[in-house]
Amino acid sequence: MTAPRMKALVVRPPKRNDVDVGDILAIARAEGKRLFKTRENIQVIDLISRPYGWVAVIQFGCSQDAGCKRGNK
Repeated sequence: MTAPRMKALVVRPPKRNDVDVGDILAIARAEGKRLFKTRENIQVIDLISRPYGWVAVIQFGCSQDAGCKRGNK
């Protein structure tokens, strides 16, 4: 089993009044896919609100000893 890869990134929400946490999660997942250069699912481990935006900790890969849903990766 390979260890999961984790990174942190800053998400600055668009200048709208109707932005919610679901939008921030979607942006973090999309940017994580681009950052890790994959089409697999990206897990958002933590979201931290800051005055300059949101800090998202993202993970790619399996974190379980038994493997992922699609088998051991």
